[in-house]
Amino acid sequence: SRQLWKWSGNPTQRRGMKGKARKLFYKAIVRGKETLRIGDCAVFLSAGRPNLPYIGRIESLWESWGSNMVVKVKWFYHPEETKLGKRQSDGKNALYQSCHEDENDVQTISHKCQVVGREQYEQMMRGRKYQDQQDLYYLAGTYDPTTGRLVTADGVPVLC
Repeated sequence: SRQLWKWSGNPTQRRGMKGKARKLFYKAIVRGKETLRIGDCAVFLSAGRPNLPYIGRIESLWESWGSNMVVKVKWFYHPEETKLGKRQSDGKNALYQSCHEDENDVQTISHKCQVVGREQYEQMMRGRKYQDQQDLYYLAGTYDPTTGRLVTADGVPVLC
């Protein structure tokens, strides 16, 4: 049986708007030896998509009034998920950051991953340590899922 994520550290309390229930905000979660903090990137559980896992950046963590553990995630898109589809210039493990965010159960987080710039990615891949690293991705640019607009990491818009 897999261990569940637990809160790490002391919560801060923020009053909800218009007298809503107060939320307890946390800076980190822990499971066994693994710790995930706000700002970290993680792989999320997804049925039937082993080749295109859901990857997001943790924006905030809180306990809801029903004592559910909630994570707010800003999603990355695989090139295959963009309107343009995968292009020749998109290497293996390319991701596009997006403004798409939502809230999920903390237990849908599978494990931590890293999203770095392309140069850093290539350096890390050359280093022995990451030869077999499946949880290393690089930022290829920005994608807007509502308009389908793609901008490369160098700031060059890609036309559909």
